[in-house]
Amino acid sequence: MTLASAVSSAELPPVDPISARIFLDLHSIQKLSADIRPLVSAPGEAFRIIDGDLLALGNLRIRLVGIDAPESAQQCNTSSGAFWDCSAQSSDRVRNIVHLAERVDCFTSENGNHGLYIASCQADGSDVGALLVGEGLAWSDQDEGYYLSETTVAQTEGLGIWQAYTQPPWEWRMEQH
Repeated sequence: MTLASAVSSAELPPVDPISARIFLDLHSIQKLSADIRPLVSAPGEAFRIIDGDLLALGNLRIRLVGIDAPESAQQCNTSSGAFWDCSAQSSDRVRNIVHLAERVDCFTSENGNHGLYIASCQADGSDVGALLVGEGLAWSDQDEGYYLSETTVAQTEGLGIWQAYTQPPWEWRMEQH
């Protein structure tokens, strides 16, 4: 099945060179520009929010590229030594960003694996992943170096996950299994 058959033609965005360019810069794969294609474009309210880094639209599941949000059972530390439900706050923030957007555009260079796509998504032109990392509600991808400036700002200001040490979700998942 092709990508076009996975999403109805009414849900596919028109060519958007600015969003495609942002995606290319984010991934540092400008030489693969011919492979970048719109995955979906839809009103924000059409999306389901599964967690802080996973969205769904119909049968499509979209993991936001470059971020790792707290896991659903994970708690984060506060500066006073207490805990806060960072997973719920991250998910709620994504829901707020996406559902208030008139249009959410997602771009990918990959074929979906069983309906799961890794994509860069913009809500009314704002990069959803960058917003979450910048507000301290998700970690940037350590291996790829995404969202370094947003991470630096959030760390410096002690926002969200950076107010006290919290185990990153990739480490937390390893301990749970």
